[in-house]
Amino acid sequence: MMDQITLTRATDADAQDVLKITKRAFDLYAREIRKRESVAALYETLSDVLSDIHNKNVFVAKIDGETVGSVRFELLSDGIAYLSRFSIDPEAQNLGIGGLLLEKVRIECLSMGVRAITLHTASKMRSTVAFYLKNGYYIHSISKDSDYIRALMVNEICEMDEMFDYETVCARAKH
Repeated sequence: MMDQITLTRATDADAQDVLKITKRAFDLYAREIRKRESVAALYETLSDVLSDIHNKNVFVAKIDGETVGSVRFELLSDGIAYLSRFSIDPEAQNLGIGGLLLEKVRIECLSMGVRAITLHTASKMRSTVAFYLKNGYYIHSISKDSDYIRALMVNEICEMDEMFDYETVCARAKH
């Protein structure tokens, strides 16, 4: 039984848990797209996670003190944020934790003056795409710049020009 869900900014003490959750979640992602070698999150090190904690916005979700999810985002140019390494422990999926983390990111972005939140996900993962659609994102475009087809998803916090060049802004993100 869940007693308490907390969403907090990650600290160095969370890095090992963030790494573990990321690898567990992205292992499923890699199996689904059948391109394990293309999923950079699987090759991340503790040092990479610590670097993100120091240089990006990293949040963790915990149930009764146990880390069950994490998300990272960075601010790009033109008021755009890029979300990456969104990970929910497979055993904690479908509990609403993912939606809570996305809402936490949205609230943080609002306070920072962000105009839109962007991310990439494998376009063939229907359940993942549906999750983002349900949480206010839309498919802006599809790219083949990786070994698999990815959808660029956008959640506009304020009204944006439909033709805004998200692709170029997001290309500068290190993901």
